[in-house]
Amino acid sequence: MFDDVRKSVEKIAARHKIDDFEILLSRADNTSFRIEQHDLTLSSQVGIATMGLRLMKQGKLTYATTTVFDEASLEHVIEAALTNLQPTALAGFAVIPQGLSSDVADKEIVELIARPKALRDLLSLMVKRTWEKGKGKFQRLNGSGSVGHSESWVYTAHSSQPAHNRLTAFSAHLDLDSRDFEFLVGRKLPVVSKIENLGLKVAKRLPAKSLKPADIGLKGREIDVIIHPMCMQGIFNTLVAEHIYASNKLAGLSRYEVGQKLASTRVTIADDATHPDLLSSAPTDNEGIPSRCNVLFGKGIFKTFLYDAETAIMDKASSTGNGMRRPVLAEDTYEAPVRPTLRALVMEPGKDKLKDMIKGVKKGVLLKYLLGLHTADKVTGAFANTAYVSYVISNGKMVATAEPGTWAIRGNALELLKNITDISVERMNLGSALLPWVKTRLSVG
Repeated sequence: MFDDVRKSVEKIAARHKIDDFEILLSRADNTSFRIEQHDLTLSSQVGIATMGLRLMKQGKLTYATTTVFDEASLEHVIEAALTNLQPTALAGFAVIPQGLSSDVADKEIVELIARPKALRDLLSLMVKRTWEKGKGKFQRLNGSGSVGHSESWVYTAHSSQPAHNRLTAFSAHLDLDSRDFEFLVGRKLPVVSKIENLGLKVAKRLPAKSLKPADIGLKGREIDVIIHPMCMQGIFNTLVAEHIYASNKLAGLSRYEVGQKLASTRVTIADDATHPDLLSSAPTDNEGIPSRCNVLFGKGIFKTFLYDAETAIMDKASSTGNGMRRPVLAEDTYEAPVRPTLRALVMEPGKDKLKDMIKGVKKGVLLKYLLGLHTADKVTGAFANTAYVSYVISNGKMVATAEPGTWAIRGNALELLKNITDISVERMNLGSALLPWVKTRLSVG
């Protein structure tokens, strides 16, 4: 597929005297099931392909996107894009080094995509076991399960070959009564027992009651909080990352400077798009710059901003391999401009087990999710959001779920990193992040 598209783009580029072009092409197959109570509903997508183009002519840049790849359609798309050329600091696109390809497709997942009944049977076993073993613990069960196989190519006009990435993905998710949920994600098919017992893990820990802050005397107080990896990813990606992107540094919006102590000495965090277990890892970024491990915080010291090719030129630096088509607001991924973007967040583990961290909390919360983080202050890092599917901890035990809508958690993401007092030895794979549980203190409204 890629070769045919490339040849068509080359012909059109020559006709329109385009100086340079960049292709980001992807193709994917996916089989998934939506789970509602005992019912599973199939959805299948095969051969879904999308292309994003960047074109340079006479020192100016434009974007185009398409899902139709015959030469006449491509000609129309490119002609339209050339009417919107904009100034750029780029002199040209990257020359992609040879040999930047990765093939980590899991055979079992590829087979499941073509055998929906086998995937259904696997997920049905998970649902059945959750209902049987979790009897009386919940009333509503919702979730999903999917397997996917994708390929992507990044290519520029002056490269001899594309960077090619082929991978597979599995995910499963179960939600019980909208009080708690669990999920599995990875490049390979997990062992059956992990899938089978996914919902049971939630049912076993789900308490019968829920509590408001006032019920245990915590309203208006600063409390111990253990932050779940998923919540930590949300806080970091939404608020902290804004101060790490070179685009915001250049705009005067970042509060960070390289070499400053901006986190606890316990904290070492990297953006590592070379990590073998994360779905977001790839040989290159969307610009064809080789992926690498960028240490963001080394024992609390801020080490680097994240650059795409253009911000690197503007700041007289080198790209860190973080040029990605990152949508903002209503933008589609493939039509979005390339921006500096976090790709694969990895935090080094601590030394304490999660169960021991919980035992050390007299009164507090295990915070799993914050509603509406997008409304937080990205300039200052301040947030005041409602806890969701979280747990109240009393005398070292999770005794209740947090009553929905009553736990208003306040803090500051930039200060939070400085005030981490404990980090778990366990880490969770979130697909685009590998993170531990962390302990800090936040306020309850």
